[in-house]
Amino acid sequence: MNATHALSERRFAAVSRLGADERFAQFLNRVADRETAWGLRDEAGWVAATDSEGHSSFPLWPHPRFAAACANDEWAGNVPASIDVHEFVEEWLPAMASDHVLLAVFPIPGLRGVIVPATELAAVLRQALAAYE
Repeated sequence: MNATHALSERRFAAVSRLGADERFAQFLNRVADRETAWGLRDEAGWVAATDSEGHSSFPLWPHPRFAAACANDEWAGNVPASIDVHEFVEEWLPAMASDHVLLAVFPIPGLRGVIVPATELAAVLRQALAAYE
């Protein structure tokens, strides 16, 4: 499918008010349905978040508008970029798991997303994708 769907101002605001776990569920449903996840990147590569303990995480969103809303401060100048969910599950997540990279699923400005290990995200994304087949 891989097409960007329209997102109304009302829907954007409503989803932005959800808690982290609810945003995680929204992420799984939207990404499985659209077969596309979104990250932020510039010419140097993809952005990563680092917590106060130095752990790195890769942020992901279900729609480019949510990613763009986070392209400020240290991520200013980065733009949303699509990621095919099948390639992500089969190639990216196994590599991330071996590098111990965590995923920050659906952060919003001022609030981090749900932090999950790559193997866990791969498992739940596979389940969500199977529900849409």
